[in-house]
Amino acid sequence: MNFNSNDDGMWLKEDTVLDGRYKIVKRVKAGGMGAVYQVADLNMDNRIMALKQMLDSFRDPQERRDSIDRFVSEIQVLNGICHPNIPRVTDNFVSDNSFFFVMDFIEGRDLSNILKNEGNPGLGVEYVTKVGIEVCEALKYIHNLEVPVAHRDIKPSNILVRDCDNRIMLIDFGIARVSNPGEGFWIGTPGYAPPEQQAGMPEPRSDLYALGAAMHELLTGHRPTDFEFLAFEDFGIEVPQGLANIIYDSLAWNPEERIQTAGEMQERLIAELGYNPLSYCNDDSFVFTESVNKFHSQILSPLLNDLIKRYENERYTSFIPQNLDYLVVTLACPTKFELIIKKNDSSKCIELYEKEGILSPSLLGKIDPCSATDREAKDLVDRFISDYENFKSGSWMIM
Repeated sequence: MNFNSNDDGMWLKEDTVLDGRYKIVKRVKAGGMGAVYQVADLNMDNRIMALKQMLDSFRDPQERRDSIDRFVSEIQVLNGICHPNIPRVTDNFVSDNSFFFVMDFIEGRDLSNILKNEGNPGLGVEYVTKVGIEVCEALKYIHNLEVPVAHRDIKPSNILVRDCDNRIMLIDFGIARVSNPGEGFWIGTPGYAPPEQQAGMPEPRSDLYALGAAMHELLTGHRPTDFEFLAFEDFGIEVPQGLANIIYDSLAWNPEERIQTAGEMQERLIAELGYNPLSYCNDDSFVFTESVNKFHSQILSPLLNDLIKRYENERYTSFIPQNLDYLVVTLACPTKFELIIKKNDSSKCIELYEKEGILSPSLLGKIDPCSATDREAKDLVDRFISDYENFKSGSWMIM
């Protein structure tokens, strides 16, 4: 792996290619536990993505295990998430004892940065209310998954405002966990983490407390300390009583006395604002991604799992990932014979290719996931199987 040594540590150099497809464009940020890079995906027409790396530089074995666990947890949580306020994770891999995952690259600024540069001392009431509504939209989604997930680190630095449309993006699920009240330890950020989380019993309502703490900070310009939230007038800030009530109701010490759901908090914020600012949840790109995910889980993934099971002794691919972005199923007898499946956001279709060895891929066909049937997908996979069998028998030829 190609590193750049400097006073800050060891970072990947520009133009380094990882996993055969991700070319480093630049380092975006780095800390003691990891780094984020802007990369070009060579397999997807140089599409710009974000690459997150966990640096394996821990001396304490337990600290290393905990950090790896948090990183793997982030991957597992995000792999199953599809929501317009949360960046998509499209790939993950291990290289030279470092863990990586690839996700949407979001051009924007976090609210901590915006508050520092634009706060007077805080941000405007309408703006902060809109932020709360959009964060609630993301929290509604993760809290209502089949197995609910708590983010556990809601704070201004983990709320990004996207440059192109000012959409709020909830980032850094590195400490997110499937809700488990029996874990017995706490992790998060002091000032934002509620009492039950600091007692080792986080739950979805813990995120509502953290959101209330973040909104309080965004309005006042003062970072919170544990469980101390002075009245807005003590900061010389005028906040409508309705909004103040919502925030302080989310900050109740006892979760049972707190606002109970993200949906309830969102409804109250929308009523206070006087209109619903959400207008993007049904945009074309999101609908297409949802269609792809549904098609993959219900139709394509079972076919591909049957394929690798059938060729148990001839496959390189050990499992089919739940995320379909750029997927390769590799068989070998003895030369590699690959089925390449690519999500094409421009043409709104799924493309299937087959590739023998070093030869260029040839198109098997395209599928519209919004209207495709089981038969269409099966026919293309069966065609790949037939070509592979002909290739093995020596009669397969390239025209």
